[in-house]
Amino acid sequence: MIRSICGAPRALGKCGLATVMALAAWHPAQAADTAAPHALPPLLAGANVAQGQKFYTDLKCAACHAERMMGSTSAMYTRPDLKVHNPKQLLAFTQMCVTQLNHDLFPEEVKDIAAYLNQTYYKFK
Repeated sequence: MIRSICGAPRALGKCGLATVMALAAWHPAQAADTAAPHALPPLLAGANVAQGQKFYTDLKCAACHAERMMGSTSAMYTRPDLKVHNPKQLLAFTQMCVTQLNHDLFPEEVKDIAAYLNQTYYKFK
C-alpha cells in the first residue's frame, strides 16, 4: 500500500508500479537530454531557451521578420545570403534588433533569445 497525494492509503497496481520503476531509473542527466535536443555553444551557455522563445513571441519578432522577408518567418534564418555564421554573430545580430526596436531587455534576456534562435534554426555548437 502507498499513500495518495491526499494521504489515504491505496493499492499500487500495475500502472503505478511501472511509474515508480521508471522514476527510480530516471537520472537528471537524462532530463537535460530531453529538454535540449543539442547543447548550446559556450557563448550561450546558461541561457534559458524557453524564456527566449517567450520573448521572441511577446516582442513579435516573427511578424517583423516575416514583413522584411516577404511573408516568410523562417527565411530570415535560412536564406542563402545568411549573415550569421557563428554564435558571436548571432548574439550581436540579436542585440542589434533589440536595440534598433528600443526593447528594454537585459543582456541575459537577449542571450535567451539568441539561444532560442540557435536551438530552432542555427544549431551552432
